Amino acid sequence: MRQTVNSRKGGVALLCLALAQLLMLHSCYEDKGNYDYTELNEISVVTPAAGTHFAVDRYDTLRIEPQLAFTKGQMAEEQLSYKWEMYLNDWANTEAQSLVLCEERTLNTMITRPASTTDYALVLTVTDRQTGVAYRTHYSLSIQPSVLSGLMVLQDDGGRCRLDYLASTYAEPAFAANRHIKDAYAAANNGQSLKGTPRGVSFSLVEKSSYEPQVKNLYVWTDRQVARVSSADFTLEHADNDLFMVAPDVIDVSQIERSQSNNYVTIMVNNGQARALNQQATLSYGYQFSRELKPNSSLTGEMRFAPWVYQPELFGSQTGYCAILYDEIGKRFVKVASNYDAEPAIFAFNEQEEDNKTTYFDVNNIGMDMLWMGRNYGALAYALFTDGTKRHLYRMRFNVASTTTDANGNEEVNPQVYRQAAAKYDFSAAEGGDEALFLECGRYAANTLIYATPRNLYSYDFNAQKAILLNDPFPEGEEITAMKIYNVEYYTANLQAVSGTLLYVATWNGTEGKVYEFPINRTTLRLNNRDDADGNLKAPYNVFTGFGRVVSMCVKPQGRADTAEI
Repeated sequence: MRQTVNSRKGGVALLCLALAQLLMLHSCYEDKGNYDYTELNEISVVTPAAGTHFAVDRYDTLRIEPQLAFTKGQMAEEQLSYKWEMYLNDWANTEAQSLVLCEERTLNTMITRPASTTDYALVLTVTDRQTGVAYRTHYSLSIQPSVLSGLMVLQDDGGRCRLDYLASTYAEPAFAANRHIKDAYAAANNGQSLKGTPRGVSFSLVEKSSYEPQVKNLYVWTDRQVARVSSADFTLEHADNDLFMVAPDVIDVSQIERSQSNNYVTIMVNNGQARALNQQATLSYGYQFSRELKPNSSLTGEMRFAPWVYQPELFGSQTGYCAILYDEIGKRFVKVASNYDAEPAIFAFNEQEEDNKTTYFDVNNIGMDMLWMGRNYGALAYALFTDGTKRHLYRMRFNVASTTTDANGNEEVNPQVYRQAAAKYDFSAAEGGDEALFLECGRYAANTLIYATPRNLYSYDFNAQKAILLNDPFPEGEEITAMKIYNVEYYTANLQAVSGTLLYVATWNGTEGKVYEFPINRTTLRLNNRDDADGNLKAPYNVFTGFGRVVSMCVKPQGRADTAEI
């Protein structure tokens, strides 16, 4: 019984102690009210006159300089910190976190996020470093597609591989103003560039069929790496060993080519050897190139291929081949079989007729080093060779069906397969012929091509076997480093009137690269600026600046199925 009484006394004591503590806390709280408060200097952002919604093309620079207001006077700049963030303003957005664009007061940043039908939210947070109080303001941002047809420009920019996108209003009539996206590959790939010395860039578009999507591939390569890049936004899709069924010992790409809509095979020349990528509608091997292509029994000896590929306009089932290569060791042309295996064979041309070899040359035994090969009007092939002393320009009929049908409907061998040499020219006799660095064929000019020396452009007339100087002098110190006719090889309706009417010439003066855009007559390949204010037909439409040393350019048409992508 004593234990119970003591327990009750202890409970009363604890209750009294608790009440005393509450009274003390209340006293302290009441006492706190005897001191003065310090009112916060609150921050706000003044709404710009243009409003809070911004629109920008992808890869353009967005600049916003916020005007701040304070309730108790201006704060020192060093007292404030800033953070600009961006995220897709969509309730279904599954992004893990927002993207921090910058931590400066003024936003001055290239916008690389993809275009979207949903606006992005752009949030600025301003924080008082002393009090930790933060103020946030929201903007909405609409990103528009910025990549359609145009020109890809590969450069050596101070030892770094750089890829730009360039499109004038002449090259892409849908644009209201010229577009130049500098360092487009790095911008789309977190600032990363391909390693090594830049070598080349090429684009292929496989039409396939009316019910299957197009295959659009943009390739870029150096002496150490090769990559397939999205033609819509330049993001990296596949690179290096990933592009091969069986990885090569060395990645040293010199060419990737697929130049005809009827031809579903892309050819790569890597380390002097050929590989094929089959993209036929009914038998597609995705994105991986085959193993090294091997010769069949019609060829003997070791082979190493020059970095040029010819492809016919006729279907491979008609010609018996899908590509022509030049063997640098055997000094001869060879064919890549048209059968759509993953690894087609390489085989020899038919033995040529003696009078054809005597009059012109033997495609099975050229005996010289190749300097260039291209395809002209009518799918005629042209190749430039040197014997160590002089240069020779050869013309070949490679776009020839392997069989014909006689009057009785019987199929027989086409006699043209024994007579594929068509003409030869003394190119050293042409003005600047021995200095020519770059050659380009049109698709509408039957008897001419354009070539460039370090300082000049010439049109070569096959009939007259004569060269005509095209250009006014380039500025002193500039030398030509690349050249490209705007040949659109694929069905792109809005470019049919433009195709073949533009000539791009890249120059380098030791510190800066430029790209000149010249209008040309596509049937004569003469400079043709009829819009120039001074009436100078040789004046360029545009001169684009700010490049590194340009080493390669390729035409990138939009393609009829690109709209949904970009």
